[in-house]
Amino acid sequence: MSQLWLAVRPETLPQATNLYFAEKILDFSGIFPPVSDDHDIRKITREKVEEMLYASKLQGVYVTPEHRPGPAGINRWIWDNKVVAEIRSRHLREYLAPSVQYATSTFYNKYASVMNLIRHIAKMHQIHPMQVTDELLLDPDIHNRLLQRTLRPSVNQNLVQYLKDLQIMEPTTSVPSTRSVIEVHPKLQQYQLHLQQKGYSHEYIRHCIANVRELLTWLCGNIREFEGQSPQTIAIFQITNEHLLAFRSYKHKQVKAGIYSPITFCHRISAIRSFFYYLQKQFGHTPPLRRFRAIKAPRYKAREIPPDEQIEHFFQAVDLYAEDPVREQIGYRLLLELGLRLSEAAKVTWGDINLGVRTIMIHSKGKRSHTLPLVGRLYDCLLQAGNGQSRHELVLGKSPASIANQLYRKFKWYSLIAGWPFPGGVHFFRHIFITRLAGRSILPQTLKDLARVAKLDTVSLYMHLGQQNQYLTNQINLLKYDK
Repeated sequence: MSQLWLAVRPETLPQATNLYFAEKILDFSGIFPPVSDDHDIRKITREKVEEMLYASKLQGVYVTPEHRPGPAGINRWIWDNKVVAEIRSRHLREYLAPSVQYATSTFYNKYASVMNLIRHIAKMHQIHPMQVTDELLLDPDIHNRLLQRTLRPSVNQNLVQYLKDLQIMEPTTSVPSTRSVIEVHPKLQQYQLHLQQKGYSHEYIRHCIANVRELLTWLCGNIREFEGQSPQTIAIFQITNEHLLAFRSYKHKQVKAGIYSPITFCHRISAIRSFFYYLQKQFGHTPPLRRFRAIKAPRYKAREIPPDEQIEHFFQAVDLYAEDPVREQIGYRLLLELGLRLSEAAKVTWGDINLGVRTIMIHSKGKRSHTLPLVGRLYDCLLQAGNGQSRHELVLGKSPASIANQLYRKFKWYSLIAGWPFPGGVHFFRHIFITRLAGRSILPQTLKDLARVAKLDTVSLYMHLGQQNQYLTNQINLLKYDK
């Protein structure tokens, strides 16, 4: 009985204790007497778990605003508050103006590309992004640097072509045609489809495919056996361990030269390894991955966590601009208040939720299941959304892949409207969840169970209590995170 009540499914317990356990976990007095020591993990009650999970400042009655612009107002908000207010270049504003009438995803991607360009130019001139003007876009010294493949994130070529058409770029600058479609190796296309079916985000899939394609391109240009072949037709099953180790050495030299960070190197190695494991599973091809491994790199980076007021601003943006405010509130509150991973939230069905006893069943990695309590705004939203749905129906949409994609993309829009200066995507909510738990001086074993991870070491990656403490950062990076 050393585990928290919420971390074990009742049916997984021995039959002799099953009925007793099932009766006790829903009792507010808990499994153990309420007079128990707060620091004894065996004596955590449900009431205490609810107090740990749900911030008191974020509780209250959920009310949808009467007058709300909805999704159609997002583009106009970005234009008025970001484009007009913060972009001084007339040419860049004219580039964005026609897209205001497009879908939010299209307009936001164009806006993000422009801001990416502005940040690069500002960094090159060591100025603030708001100081980037049309005159600076004429600087011939930066044109070639903007087109470098090593520039991360790379500059959108469609935007560069637009600048060239305005004769802002030098006439001699060669810009690839934006209309051409990059051909991909058939095996790589199959791998891309495989990742899409798994429900991974568009951005993650794009990076995976780009990393493998970089390997194939390098092999064609640097290995004699593949001379004359193209990345679209290369004989992938002829790639040996020696070829991969040569590519690894090449990339490692770029890390030492400062072109790539150790983390970027590790991501490339991981993407390539995953691709060859896919070939093994799909075609029985033995992966040539001996000694093709990543290097030691700092996995932990202290981050700033938004206070309750800024979190409230985020959900106010959801209230105002979401197509279905209640459902999107549920989605993001599952991530924030219960620490769910995006894939876990996307798979929650109405059969996993018991509104009568206020619990939710979470199906986690490794086919493990956990029972968590429901209170506060999350519970209120579920009451509003629940209206005779089938037990097998997903709470947030029609398919897990679509749900995950929507939450992933819209997080960028709402965080922009909320004025969040924090980098990262929707997984940032899990960092907030664990950091807020750690800030309440919760016992480490309890924190591990609430975060639903196998090792305490993993929890440390999500804790951001001392953003300015370099010693703490260094000590956390010394931990071993072997699976």
